[in-house]
Amino acid sequence: MDEPAPGRATHLIDGKSDDVISSSATVTSTPLRLSGRVRELERTIESIRRPGHGVLTQFAVYRFRLDRVRLAFYAPMSEDEYAPSPLSEGDRVDVAAQRYTGRRHHDDEIGVDGIGDDGVVLALENRENGRRYVCHSIFRWLVLDIAPVGYTPRMLRAALYWTVGLSVAAIAIVAAIIGLDAALSSGQASWSWLLDEGLWVIALVDAVIWGPVVVLQLRWRLGRPTRRQAYSDRVYAAMGYGSVLRPVAGLVEL
Repeated sequence: MDEPAPGRATHLIDGKSDDVISSSATVTSTPLRLSGRVRELERTIESIRRPGHGVLTQFAVYRFRLDRVRLAFYAPMSEDEYAPSPLSEGDRVDVAAQRYTGRRHHDDEIGVDGIGDDGVVLALENRENGRRYVCHSIFRWLVLDIAPVGYTPRMLRAALYWTVGLSVAAIAIVAAIIGLDAALSSGQASWSWLLDEGLWVIALVDAVIWGPVVVLQLRWRLGRPTRRQAYSDRVYAAMGYGSVLRPVAGLVEL
């Protein structure tokens, strides 16, 4: 679930579409450590559509400048709506960021690749209020040659709980249909076979979804991380955030 990076993503900003192409949006694999004051802060709402999927995912995007570097900090809208703003104009921050190789050639000009940012924020510490953030969700969508994993173990646990809940709900619905059929059929042909078939289908779907996730998480915990898992731990270590498997207390995972 975390390892393959998508080859293309579509950004929809204010109703207009802008395709981001993998060949022009690859990055170097060494994150930048930057410190300074936030300048020229702008907040926009962007929707990103993953190729082959009709669902749009919304992010609050905070664009700002540290010295001459223009960065984008992505927060999922579900998190941004109910949390304090991560940034204000003039805040002192430490960040880990990833440059785009196809970044802008001039401060006020978008390069030929169409990318307006110099890089994307991987992790951020706001010195004004002590809040610490790491970005994961956006890297399910952005086109990068190497990026942090799209889900932390905590995020995966939350997704697993949803999966289990939906599976139990599906089984309950099938059982309710069978019970209703038994009550109304008066000994005629029953649909009880649906329960067995439904259980097999649900188990198969869950195994297909979670089998690869379990393998990836297990090899990480056994000290054999994938490239993206190892990169994620490098980012955490660079910021003093512990590791993805054992993060420091109070860390906000986006």
